[in-house]
Amino acid sequence: MISIAAVLTGACSKDKETGNISFDRSAAYFDPGQHASIGFSADNVQFQTLAITSSPAGWEVSVDRTAMTVNVTAPAQSDDETETSGSVVLSASVNGGGSVASATLFVGLAKTVDFSDKPANSYLANLKETNYMFDAMHKGCGSAPLATARVDVIWQSAASLVQHLYLIDGKASFYVGSDSSANTKIKEGNALIGAYDTNGNLLWSWHVWVSDYDPESAPLELNGHTMMSRNLGARANANSTNNEILSSYGLFYQWGRKDPFVGPLTYNAAAGASASMYNGSGASVYMQTVVSDAETGTAEYAAKNPTTFITVGGKDADWLQGTASNGWTGDNDPCPYGWRVAPAAAFDNLEIKENLDAAAAKDYAEKFGWTLTGGTAEGLFMAAGRRSWRDASIHNYFDESLLTRAVEMQPWVGYYWTADAAETMASAFCFWFKIDDAAQSGVRNGRPMGRANGMQVRCVKAK
Repeated sequence: MISIAAVLTGACSKDKETGNISFDRSAAYFDPGQHASIGFSADNVQFQTLAITSSPAGWEVSVDRTAMTVNVTAPAQSDDETETSGSVVLSASVNGGGSVASATLFVGLAKTVDFSDKPANSYLANLKETNYMFDAMHKGCGSAPLATARVDVIWQSAASLVQHLYLIDGKASFYVGSDSSANTKIKEGNALIGAYDTNGNLLWSWHVWVSDYDPESAPLELNGHTMMSRNLGARANANSTNNEILSSYGLFYQWGRKDPFVGPLTYNAAAGASASMYNGSGASVYMQTVVSDAETGTAEYAAKNPTTFITVGGKDADWLQGTASNGWTGDNDPCPYGWRVAPAAAFDNLEIKENLDAAAAKDYAEKFGWTLTGGTAEGLFMAAGRRSWRDASIHNYFDESLLTRAVEMQPWVGYYWTADAAETMASAFCFWFKIDDAAQSGVRNGRPMGRANGMQVRCVKAK
């Protein structure tokens, strides 16, 4: 079945006369051998010159000037002489001059994965060259309706990670391709897609987690909970190399906020910089900070400003002002459908598996992660530090009175939010472990921390 997304126009002119050609969609997805006629419009061009000037190998493409359609037939099978996707370019000479107008249509052999019946605030896209869709007319749990007029990329960790995004029949539709350096693999990363009304106001946002990861494969069974084997937003869960360490950090979350914040630019946060972010056009996007007050310290403000980290002036306080947060329930849970933020009980009685002497433990600390075990099950947990409630900087301060830079504070501490609120409104419980020499290392669950801190998250199966 064909799945369609977006409208893209293209025109160019070097003379006074200009022309325009527009497809009625920017992308079309096909089953092998499938045929479709794609409509287009043209203005101020010489119709007899309308022609297909480019198309992917193995695709049959022609233009019908009378019907104003481009006829596309996908290859019956994929082989070395065909391309699974590519661009169809329709061009024509502009009236009254030597310029040319053109429009581009993306076509691809791609199946469609529709998450519309699995509403959530995040979606795991783990298949390359696939068209993904989700309901963009309701909030995360699928309840509250939204007056969505368009969708757009708020940020993505790599340019063109999310491609051909558009709103169609109330659904956000986008394409995930393969890695340009290894086309047998999916292009991995994270993105945030926003829904906007007719006035351009952001109504809601959804996290898209693109990774070659199946959470149903070898999950951790801890304390009666089925837990994902990697952090939410992580592209790996390994620490043999610096690149693996960086890829294995997940995203950072303020307690009770559904929208993630990116991790460090380098594996040890030595530069103090955050990872790069880009909008749908490839321009840089930057995280902002704002101090919590009566206006900014609200759930409404947080939802409308997903790239703004809300700091607090008091020690270990809550980003939310006035009223108690509902926490990560309903519309606010950041995990994919069928999963939820792990409760504190899921981390009970975990121990560091590595039995190392002080010298060996100090060297191992440079791996930024330990294998933790609950007896029969074990898994790697990365120590990514946290984003500070003070200024959103990434660090591993164990003692809040220490204001040195992150690079001066090796080794690192692992901080993981749990779904459990602490006794006071300002705090929630986290799971904590410290990488150090054998005498200083340790694990502690149920430690109260200020909710304005940004920490890693592990998801467990919803019961």
